[in-house]
Amino acid sequence: MIRIDTSAVGSGLILAGLLHLLAPQPLLNTAGDLYRRVLAVDFRRTDRTERRVRAVGLAMLAAGTVVSATDGAIEVSTDG
Repeated sequence: MIRIDTSAVGSGLILAGLLHLLAPQPLLNTAGDLYRRVLAVDFRRTDRTERRVRAVGLAMLAAGTVVSATDGAIEVSTDG
């Protein structure tokens, strides 16, 4: 059994959400590089791509806030 602290998960989601909201361009540049190197495909941006990254960040921020407020732990069974 593995116990994961919800405040740590929530904090991670909040940090990732803030990163998506405040710095979408570096994230998109990194995604473009990884798509090219790992998947050998072109990453095509549209005029709405940055807005979508920020929307994901907003959702992560909201989820992180809710998860952090639960003040508990998530238990994951390692039994097969």
